Amino acid sequence: MANFCTISDVEEFLQVEITGDDKIASCNRAITEATAAIRNYCHQYIELVEDEEITLDVWVPRWNIVLPEMPVVSVATVAEDGETLTEGSDEDYVLAQHGLLVRRGQRWVVGPQIVVVTYTHGYAEIPDDVCGVCTRAAARTYQAGLRSAEDGAVPGVAGKSLGDFSVSYSSGAGGVGEGVMGVSGSRMLLLSEKDILDRYRYRGP
Repeated sequence: MANFCTISDVEEFLQVEITGDDKIASCNRAITEATAAIRNYCHQYIELVEDEEITLDVWVPRWNIVLPEMPVVSVATVAEDGETLTEGSDEDYVLAQHGLLVRRGQRWVVGPQIVVVTYTHGYAEIPDDVCGVCTRAAARTYQAGLRSAEDGAVPGVAGKSLGDFSVSYSSGAGGVGEGVMGVSGSRMLLLSEKDILDRYRYRGP
């Protein structure tokens, strides 16, 4: 399972060089967490997966079945209630736009786990906007870890001074945030980033 961005992407975004085993490990973890957050939000794997077999329920008579992972690259096999179907406009089914399997001549048979599909889906190259969201989210998480280490994992540190050393703390007014939960309380995905990801999000049939 590949991540949606690399350490080099985070370095370029932050304009820093990430070196040392601990910082590299921290950045890799941030990238993995950001990738997982994007997959969870979109309900999509996004990366290319070849010949995945899935089993689908059909609860009401219908002509179309929506395949859950997008984009659909190709459909290898379709079986309905144990019978292998043939693809073609004059045959059993056709693959239409937006991952629709269209039954020909009759509606899909109704039942639980009644249709088994083997298909290839996803992107051979992660789209630039997905990579960009992952990079920014990972960069924030990585920076949060650095700041937490600098502050000794004490939440709500707003500022420090050197002469007669002092530390000031934020009150956390206005809601639960860094002042209460520390840097770990920051959002993994911002609303603006979710807007970008909405085009990849699966919203169900």
